[in-house]
Amino acid sequence: MKIYIQKKKIDFPEKLKEFSSLNKFSGSINLFLGKVRNKSKYGLVNFIEIENYKKMSLSQITNIALKAVKKWTLDDILVIHRYGKIAAGEDIVLILVASKHRKAGLDAIKFVINWLKIKATFWKKEITTNGEFWVEQSSDDLQIMRR
Repeated sequence: MKIYIQKKKIDFPEKLKEFSSLNKFSGSINLFLGKVRNKSKYGLVNFIEIENYKKMSLSQITNIALKAVKKWTLDDILVIHRYGKIAAGEDIVLILVASKHRKAGLDAIKFVINWLKIKATFWKKEITTNGEFWVEQSSDDLQIMRR
């Protein structure tokens, strides 16, 4: 299990290759790659700025990843979340899960990304053509967490 919170860009192909090699006997490798959208309700997005309290974020993500490993009996999990200034079209978050069966891996990814969207200590500001706006959780995201 590896958790990273970083400013640098995510080297997705390299991370996938590495993770797949480490987990070559798992039945499936599932992934989620989150990107910065170029449009929002505030206008066209130039970039976002993500702030976090790194020590707390790292602890929280480690705990939720451990919970996912136990709940779905995962072989391995990797979570990378970026912070700082991130341009539209760039990657924000990568989750890789190795499991014996695809359903467990897919369920675990859904659980982790929904948790990251709602409960992780990251604050996101969109810098758009219409100004700067702090982003709040959507009602859809909150509904998902209640399930």
